[in-house]
Amino acid sequence: MDPLFQALYGLAEPVTFLTLLLSVVVGLIIGAIPGLSVNIAVALAVPLTIFMPTDQAMVMLIGLYGAGIFGGSVSAILLNAPGTPASAATIFDGYPMAQQGLATRALRLSLISSVFGAVFSIVLLILLAPQLAGFALGFGPVEIASLLFFTFLVIGILSGSSLVKGLFSAALGMVLATVGSDPMLGIPRFTFGSTALMDGLTYVPLLVGLFAVAEIIEEATRGFSQSIRKVDLSGEDRAANRIPLREIIRNIVPMTRASAIGSTIGILPGIGATIASFLAYADAKRSAGSEGTFGKGDPRGVIASESANNAVVGATFIPTLALGIPGDAVTAILLGALVLQGVTPGPLIFVNSPDIVYTIYFALLGSTILMGLIGYPAMRMLSLTLRIPKVYLMPCVALICVAGSYVARNNILDVYVMLGAGILGFIFNRTNVPVAPLLISFIITPSFEEALRQALTRSRGSFEPFVTNPVTLTLVAIVIGLVGLTTWRQGKLRSKKTQVERMGV
Repeated sequence: MDPLFQALYGLAEPVTFLTLLLSVVVGLIIGAIPGLSVNIAVALAVPLTIFMPTDQAMVMLIGLYGAGIFGGSVSAILLNAPGTPASAATIFDGYPMAQQGLATRALRLSLISSVFGAVFSIVLLILLAPQLAGFALGFGPVEIASLLFFTFLVIGILSGSSLVKGLFSAALGMVLATVGSDPMLGIPRFTFGSTALMDGLTYVPLLVGLFAVAEIIEEATRGFSQSIRKVDLSGEDRAANRIPLREIIRNIVPMTRASAIGSTIGILPGIGATIASFLAYADAKRSAGSEGTFGKGDPRGVIASESANNAVVGATFIPTLALGIPGDAVTAILLGALVLQGVTPGPLIFVNSPDIVYTIYFALLGSTILMGLIGYPAMRMLSLTLRIPKVYLMPCVALICVAGSYVARNNILDVYVMLGAGILGFIFNRTNVPVAPLLISFIITPSFEEALRQALTRSRGSFEPFVTNPVTLTLVAIVIGLVGLTTWRQGKLRSKKTQVERMGV
């Protein structure tokens, strides 16, 4: 059977379609609850995928990912508290609209923009990923090693506000990935005499700890405090909250601009939807000039933020599928789930497993359509999820964390790894060290080590092929430019901060 029809037939199976439907509903709910991010939802679902066929596993994770990004806008608009970091920019105009009795209007604009941005990036994924993979098929060990090392540096440089902290996180992920037996020589590395560590650190407990357990510890330090605020949308003026078709048509250009920004950011590894939404919001504000009422309830602010952060979803799969390099933390989790299923992402996936590629395409498109169909009439139902007390919610999440970490290998060591990763993630969050570089580096380090050793074996230990390779030299030039740009930006921010402090004094 043709891979395209095979993927479409697989998605149409009742069990697979029901999995997609439930994952979209759960993603909307989890995304709407402040404190439970998309990363946590996908991380907690990974242990379940071990026992699923590949198509069902991908459908479930993608459904959670796509719907969860939009779900974060619900609490951002209604409570002035984003359910996910990607919806932080939505607060600026979404919450003022809610205070003006236009909460339903803001939520509907958010949903329409989310669907538009997601579809935009999916089309881009379908067009660009095969071309990029075809180009990468000509890469040898030198090019692959250079590209992966470039990825380490890029995610370290561009993730977070501090160059040093980003690079430290990426370096730590690389070190953690080397724990276990040397893949070529079989020599123990960083095992400290423990036979349980000979197989290395397991992917599932690490990601569950870094995201879910870290958030549980964070909430515990706050005493699981949550002020229950009842949000009533029934008293709003229905006429004022309608979205006429002419308004959607009028905002196609702003949505396209924001989606293009989000897709561009999504292709770059390690940056993520949060930065994309802020950049798109700033662009929309600059384009409006003096005519805009940004920060006071301008619908274009909601449109820009939500179009951009959802456009990241499809775009992050471009480097993930074509090069085997995760675009952000969630696609790093998805890449790991593919590896658990025995599928190796990268250029050869389009040759060896085209049905998986088409399944991902259809799952992204299907989850976007279901998100629109379910989300539009369910605005009031989603607002009820904001009343769930965290004192009851977080213990349930903790039980899922322990069970999910243990079931992967039935090894109690994985539970300890999960707890250690949770403490590490908590410390990272408190010290503003980005977690995404650590996870992405942990996942791509084995491929980097393999390519580097192959290249050095061919050159008999000489680094000359790296120095003379045009791909390597091009990537080095890009890195130098990014380091210079980041250093200049951070210096500029420090000077502004100093000026503000002096004025305050």
